[in-house]
Amino acid sequence: MFFRILKIFFIFSLSCTLAIFFIQLFFFKEKVLSFQKYNDTKSSNIVILTGGTNRIKDGLNIINHFDKSKRTKFKILVSGTGKGFSKNSLIKQIGPNFNPKLIECCIYLDSVSKNTFTNAIETSKWANRNDLKEFILITSNYHMPRAILEFKNVMPSHKIYTFPITPRKHNIKEWMRSYETFSLIFKEFCKYIVSNLRIKLLNI
Repeated sequence: MFFRILKIFFIFSLSCTLAIFFIQLFFFKEKVLSFQKYNDTKSSNIVILTGGTNRIKDGLNIINHFDKSKRTKFKILVSGTGKGFSKNSLIKQIGPNFNPKLIECCIYLDSVSKNTFTNAIETSKWANRNDLKEFILITSNYHMPRAILEFKNVMPSHKIYTFPITPRKHNIKEWMRSYETFSLIFKEFCKYIVSNLRIKLLNI
């Protein structure tokens, strides 16, 4: 009798836990879709996180909205490029329509970062070296919740604006209709939970 009650309690607890998890997963998906593109480019620099498709190319398109006379006054960090990636590699990736002079004067490459946590660490160093207090953070929309979590933890006094990039292969609104998109959100939510627990429990 005792083991039967214990089994029922276990099944009930597991069911409740799974229900809560998937409810939170749904809210995470809504959070992904809630981020807006910051379009006031009068007073902010740019940080682009690599890793997702089209982040660099689509992210740098924001410069087209800058006042031409002020374009060389902004600083841009491309974080997590990996070793061997150079400004020549960047020119080839973004195509001929982008002004190569802006790459030479204004774009910095971070090849040290390996994940979102180190993206935030290296961006903090870059911002401090350049005395920057605010910037636009550009990354894929599904990655933005975790990126903002990590960046605000490392740089609580900085003003961080969001500019989410919509992945072309994933319709987040229709996430339940695609196994690949559901898996993407599911994995990113799990990573978000781990990062959140690390910050709260270990304070790092």
